[in-house]
Amino acid sequence: MAVIASTILVVRRIADLQRRRQILSERQDRLRRSLPEWTFAPLQLVGMSAGEIQAMMNDLDRAEEEAGLTDVEAEIEQIDRQLEELESTLLATPSRSLDAIQAVLELAISRFREQTATDPNDLFYDYGDARILFLLERAADDLRALLAEEQREAS
Repeated sequence: MAVIASTILVVRRIADLQRRRQILSERQDRLRRSLPEWTFAPLQLVGMSAGEIQAMMNDLDRAEEEAGLTDVEAEIEQIDRQLEELESTLLATPSRSLDAIQAVLELAISRFREQTATDPNDLFYDYGDARILFLLERAADDLRALLAEEQREAS
């Protein structure tokens, strides 16, 4: 029972960290959009001397730090390390129940869904990846239905 609970708890912790990371990523994007206009024009560095480029980079670093980007990036890196540790724990812990298997499958699907374009008009769309995602989602739906049916019968 401890392994079952532990697997599900690890999956929940990973999901919580992923939500925190998403919030921080959105905050990072907002902060980047609030930076001065010159920070978005790295191609204008062409033709500048090494000293001018260094000064521009120092200004950029200072602007990012003043906007709070450095702190957000550090938090994101910390969350990424925690996610990696928890995922490694999850990989080393076998699932001993259908609920634990479902939790791990849902976690894997959500991660794969984040990285997979499912719109054929999307530049990054890959038919094979989208099809694998749909197959995984179908398996998860079937498993969810079986578990719900088992719970109804047990009641």
